[in-house]
Amino acid sequence: MDLTMIEVRLHGRGGQGVWAASRLLALAAMYAGKNAQSFPFFGPERSGAPVTAFARISDKPIRIHASIERPDIVVVIDRTLINRALEGLKENGILVADSSESPEELRKKFNIPSSVKVCTVNARDLAIKILGRAITNTALLGAFCKATDEKFVKIDHIIEAIKEFFGERYSEDVINKNIELVKEAYKQAVVG
Repeated sequence: MDLTMIEVRLHGRGGQGVWAASRLLALAAMYAGKNAQSFPFFGPERSGAPVTAFARISDKPIRIHASIERPDIVVVIDRTLINRALEGLKENGILVADSSESPEELRKKFNIPSSVKVCTVNARDLAIKILGRAITNTALLGAFCKATDEKFVKIDHIIEAIKEFFGERYSEDVINKNIELVKEAYKQAVVG
């Protein structure tokens, strides 16, 4: 993906931090010296309802301000939404998903074309182990870095973004646990 701009669409459910993940990704991109934008699409706002958020990362100023219908990368925070999330994913795109299945198993289950790179990580189990809750948004950012070979943002940029974004709202313990989760998800993510 040698683009001057990549478009990322994130899928999850209300209360899972989908928009927070989008904002963290955009903030990490700014730490990487890139231009970025982040915005959500909620629909009916209620806990558990499907939520979509978007992020753009570019070496040049971003002039487009529309939703992303044909993303380069799809990040699926809620594993029940994988099939829905694949809609519009570009050929040669990347799918990053919370799943206990391997990339090959996911590819077969959802009939994902071989041109799409698939990255899976069992983010739910990792989040429960590290955070004590099944909040997987930051874990998927670690997997995003692995799936993209840190081409757009590095794991260190994600960590800096977490420190800044969570800094005023959360305790140092919560920040450190999220950093640990990002690092562990990066290590355990499998790309196929």
